[in-house]
Amino acid sequence: MFDNINIVLVNTSHPGNIGSSARAMGVMGFNKLSLVKPKDFPSEIATAMAVGCDKILDSANIYPDLSNALSDSSLNIGFSARSRKESIPVLSVDECINRIVINNQFTYNIIFGNEKNGLSNEELLMCDYIVSLPTASFYSSLNLSAAVQIFTYELLKKSLDNSITASVPQKTVNLAKTKDKELFYKKLIDILKETDFVTEKNSKSLTKKIHIMFNKALLEQHEISILRGILTSIERKINT
Repeated sequence: MFDNINIVLVNTSHPGNIGSSARAMGVMGFNKLSLVKPKDFPSEIATAMAVGCDKILDSANIYPDLSNALSDSSLNIGFSARSRKESIPVLSVDECINRIVINNQFTYNIIFGNEKNGLSNEELLMCDYIVSLPTASFYSSLNLSAAVQIFTYELLKKSLDNSITASVPQKTVNLAKTKDKELFYKKLIDILKETDFVTEKNSKSLTKKIHIMFNKALLEQHEISILRGILTSIERKINT
């Protein structure tokens, strides 16, 4: 039912949280799990905490960094408790769930950060949207598996309401994959450095803004191909 949803846990410190998250996924019908640099995995503790959902752990994909984990996806949604200065679009939980249900032709990575620090600024830049789960003011964040449970429950509940998708005509859109967008960003920054538009002084700030600007556009695969072709043409002209 949720083959287009991949839960991504980044730098998880405790194996028990991986197991608990797998159980939270399994009871709601989710089975795709990716782990980015887990501190302790595989682990008997993770298996014990999965309580019958250990098949999710057995089939989990493990990656050395977030970029590799996201390479084949269309849309990346990061959960973060901290407010950010970067203007990455922020969704409420309901807005996030509704978008996924209505646009269920896309593949999604749902990304949860480390238990202590969450997602870093660099990791958030890889996200098309950010979702923040509201909590009481004296607690800033939820337990990892609790956050996964809320997301999976809300998506299952909304998905069972057939009236939502039935009333919305589906448009076939082939969104650009993350790996192709990252290649485009890299080439664009390299060319802008050659023209001195990006300098050592402004490189960090402009790189962030460029990522955010193009991510907001939700580029399709053919559009990213055109943009990369344009950059290749400019690059040839510069080097002749």
